[in-house]
Amino acid sequence: MVFCCVACSSFPASAGSPYAGLTFGKAYLGDSRVKGTSTDLDYDDGEGYCYAHGLEFGRFRLEGELGYQKNGFATLEQGQPPENGDLSIMSLLGNTYYSFDLEGSSVIPIISAGVGVASVELENETAGYDDGDLVMACQVGAGVGFRLTDKVTLTTMYRYFTTEDPEFSDENEDMKIDISSHNVMMGVKISF
Repeated sequence: MVFCCVACSSFPASAGSPYAGLTFGKAYLGDSRVKGTSTDLDYDDGEGYCYAHGLEFGRFRLEGELGYQKNGFATLEQGQPPENGDLSIMSLLGNTYYSFDLEGSSVIPIISAGVGVASVELENETAGYDDGDLVMACQVGAGVGFRLTDKVTLTTMYRYFTTEDPEFSDENEDMKIDISSHNVMMGVKISF
């Protein structure tokens, strides 16, 4: 996000059009392998939300995005009943977008990529366990926009989101897992 803010501020104010965007959708968090073991953490489908603010330069966009997703446990260990807990991710990313201009069409194909940081928190209420870690994160995406007016565009995007392996610890053990999520998001972008 810092990169995007610096990059955007280096352009003359007249060169970029400011916008804000809000997206929401389903977060399909993949199973997390607990490193050094044969145990997987399995998650239910969750929800994701993002707010973004940025500048648009023709077909290119630069933005800072605050995102949140949460997925409950389906099972914590193989062969055991579901645990009461969840994994949540708060992310702060700098994103760039490229829009393909289809002449005479209100449909806009879009590709995107972003990098930043994520706060990953693992909570197991059954075991009384709650810990978090701050790690690097990135995402890539593709989708389409539907231009309603010169100022308002609806979007549908697929995003692949991943982070460095977060590490959690308590009095008894340390645990390191992998994070990857396939997210399907819908939203609106409003230009000012």
